[in-house]
Amino acid sequence: MIETEARVLRVEPGAAWVEPKPHSPCGQCDAEGGCRSLSIARLFSGRDPVFRVLDSLGVGAGDRVMVAVPEKSLRQSVLLMYVLPLFALFAGALLGALFGEMASALAGLGCLLLSLLLVRNRAQRLSEDGRFQPHIASKLGPDAIVAAPRSCRSKNRPLE
Repeated sequence: MIETEARVLRVEPGAAWVEPKPHSPCGQCDAEGGCRSLSIARLFSGRDPVFRVLDSLGVGAGDRVMVAVPEKSLRQSVLLMYVLPLFALFAGALLGALFGEMASALAGLGCLLLSLLLVRNRAQRLSEDGRFQPHIASKLGPDAIVAAPRSCRSKNRPLE
């Protein structure tokens, strides 16, 4: 399981809307450039991230919780959304190359679009499956201390 701390903003039957706690820099990056992971995250987030998660514990607004995502679902999502379309693009282009350059480009594009439709269809089915959705794993007390990350996420090496 991949877990992160979050604060519950509002609840609805069977679900809660949470705001993840921002991660602090680990101290491994240079002072001038700062943390690369945080910089990239801030670049792509125009607003504060808010997520809908399954709630089987019955939490309330303002509670601190641990949100968990199964690693298997994350791996399958990456394969489905990134690897499959890329593979389809290359496979289509290689097959089309047997008939010329224009056929290669058209076959690659066609296979890419077909794979994106397949991804969309599969993602809609998986979004209804509770095994692939983030959920509240536990409720944290007001004085709970969550362990700091053990490695620098942007340099992918252990802290010293």
